[in-house]
Amino acid sequence: MVTSVTNFVIPDTIKIGNAKYKVTSIAESAFEDNEKLKAVTIGSNITKIGDSAFYGCTSLIKVKGGKDVKVIGEQAFYNCKKLNSITLSSKLTTIEKSAFYKCTSLKKITIPSSVSKIGAKAFYGCKKLKTITIKTKKLTSSKVGKQAFKGIYSKATIKVPKSKLNAYKKIIHMPFSVYNLLHQELIK
Repeated sequence: MVTSVTNFVIPDTIKIGNAKYKVTSIAESAFEDNEKLKAVTIGSNITKIGDSAFYGCTSLIKVKGGKDVKVIGEQAFYNCKKLNSITLSSKLTTIEKSAFYKCTSLKKITIPSSVSKIGAKAFYGCKKLKTITIKTKKLTSSKVGKQAFKGIYSKATIKVPKSKLNAYKKIIHMPFSVYNLLHQELIK
């Protein structure tokens, strides 16, 4: 577990002796409870952010890179209350349960077209989350967990593919007033 670093770059590769190895995942609880960590750059070979990888990193503000990340594990960014900037990989398929639970400074998120699963309470308590753009057409009621978006900004704007508007209204379970905005914010 890394606990005293403020800025960290997860490399694409590491060299041990004469051998070079790709770094493909961030281990479970790798940075858990590091209250000094402020910024992370994720290497281009990372495909999985492990469960609780950044759990309780209360000073973490920005995460960048990670163009090949396919899975964000359970509670990966749990209670990262200063996290306000993260770009999700266009290859992302799964956002596990409570992945961004109580990331109370997160203001916007774009869920890529490749995502087919969003776990329960994935964005629970992200009270400043005002703009959600959902590009995927792959979500179903069995692929979005309970309370995935509960506790976000009460007047959030949610942008969805036009063809999925009615289905996503049922799946996401947001207040009716939020969906009034959807009619003006459809993605083609």
